[in-house]
Amino acid sequence: MRSSATGAAQPGRTAPRRRGPRQPGTGSESTRQAILDAARASFLANGFARTTIRSVARTAGVDPALVSYYFGTKGDLFGASMNLQVRASEEIAKIVSDDIRTAGPRLVRLAMTAWDDSEGGATFHALLRWIATDDSEAVQAYATEQISEPITQALAQAGVSVPHARERATLVGSQVVGLAMVRYLLRLEPLASASVDHLVEVMGPIVQHYLTEPLTPPQTRNR
Repeated sequence: MRSSATGAAQPGRTAPRRRGPRQPGTGSESTRQAILDAARASFLANGFARTTIRSVARTAGVDPALVSYYFGTKGDLFGASMNLQVRASEEIAKIVSDDIRTAGPRLVRLAMTAWDDSEGGATFHALLRWIATDDSEAVQAYATEQISEPITQALAQAGVSVPHARERATLVGSQVVGLAMVRYLLRLEPLASASVDHLVEVMGPIVQHYLTEPLTPPQTRNR
């Protein structure tokens, strides 16, 4: 048999595998997870501002377009790489749909229990330090992806007749993220060492107010 001068594959031989980054449309769940792993490692090591879509793609072995295809902006990637989005969305939806009239304290307990956890909370604390010193876009990404959007969606999916759902969800997010900053980053006492039960007792009614109570003074409503 003559050898091919054109480099065509010969019968019985396997064509060499193509090397290099994978392109959009060729991804899989394992590829998506590789991107998340690379992003989380970069955000932890380098912070938000110094992490780029291109650097994450290089570490994950994919084309940068594939990172954007899966996750959108860098802010969206940051929120997803927190590795709590799906679980948080499901648990928030369950809390709201079970009984919105008591959801406030249970949402506070969900957040504090997750963030006090020695394993999952450690990643959150590390990222929180970068949030405070790095870029306001990271704060917005976290509050939106992990708190506001899931609450807004849960209110809608639960069929609850609550006006201004997005505003309410954003107000809840401001309280929860603010509490996290005071407790885990600034470590201001007595909140830094307060028990989860105490925080639920004092913060739960505030979150509940944002979920179900009127947001404007009675004299300004219906104008």
